[in-house]
Amino acid sequence: MPILNPDKLRRIGREVFERIGATPEEAQIVADLLVSSNLAGHDSHGVVRIPQYVSGVQSGQIQLGTTVEIERETDATAVVNGHWGFGHVTATEAMHIAIQKAQKSAVGIATVHQCNHIGRLGGYPVLAAAENMAGLMTNNGHGADLSMAPWGGLGRILPANCLAVAFPSDRDFPIALDLTAATAAGGKMRVALARGERVPENWLIDAKGNPTTDPADYVHGNAALTPFGDHKGYGLSFIFDILSGALSPAGCTRKNSPVTGNALFVQAIRIDAFQHISKFKAEIGQFIDYVKSAKTAPGFDEILVPGERSYRTGCDREANGVPIEETTWEHICETAKKFDVKV
Repeated sequence: MPILNPDKLRRIGREVFERIGATPEEAQIVADLLVSSNLAGHDSHGVVRIPQYVSGVQSGQIQLGTTVEIERETDATAVVNGHWGFGHVTATEAMHIAIQKAQKSAVGIATVHQCNHIGRLGGYPVLAAAENMAGLMTNNGHGADLSMAPWGGLGRILPANCLAVAFPSDRDFPIALDLTAATAAGGKMRVALARGERVPENWLIDAKGNPTTDPADYVHGNAALTPFGDHKGYGLSFIFDILSGALSPAGCTRKNSPVTGNALFVQAIRIDAFQHISKFKAEIGQFIDYVKSAKTAPGFDEILVPGERSYRTGCDREANGVPIEETTWEHICETAKKFDVKV
């Protein structure tokens, strides 16, 4: 498995996107966020997506050079139209809009439609945390992107809707949670397939409800993701769908939706409107220390808090390189070669 320098991956991604017509700003945002996913250990939403987004531009699904539009707003809210540009660019701008609203009104909320795939949701709430705010984001598949079975049902009925949250802390990393309502994200099936691996038995069910461990049954077949915790993941997915879809013009998940992408619910909360930031961070710090004071369970060396593992993975990969599956690297090289980008 090749080990690649993250700066090299950023350059390749940026240059490929520029060669297909993206503006330098668009190319930089998308490349940076893809590599940040690899650094956090979420390879399913990292540079493996470069060929996918190139295809999206070539097919016309991703519109280059578009401008995010605020269609309606109040002092604290906005309805944002991404006009089908790069989802990463739209989501970044939407979080900045929510942050700007929160700076004036303590809380800022944006809903987003006509937005392409934004990748890892966890890359956006941290923008609010960097401004000493709490950040939150949920998504749905813009009415489509069906991949998960409902609790007690069969077939791909729901998207693997997600939630990401981030808070500033007194440590070197923000407290951050990034989860899907599915037991595992669909992208992990693609990574497992590229690695020639099986997946755990509880991740997928076939059309008859039988568990399968072959990721090809999902990637190339009709197997469905399972909701985590049965009714709990299903219930969360339902709520995320309403926040992201019903509050925006995108709508909730439905049969035969004409488009796919991500509809978003984006929120920023100005912490100093409720609590002095230094006191808030100190409270987070003592909470971390308290949780870490618990005795470790068998098989565990220490207790980690949300966001800590990704931070450590990022530090290691930034210093020592990012492991990329052979098949993924071959596809990236093939794509780069088409546009005369040096690898």
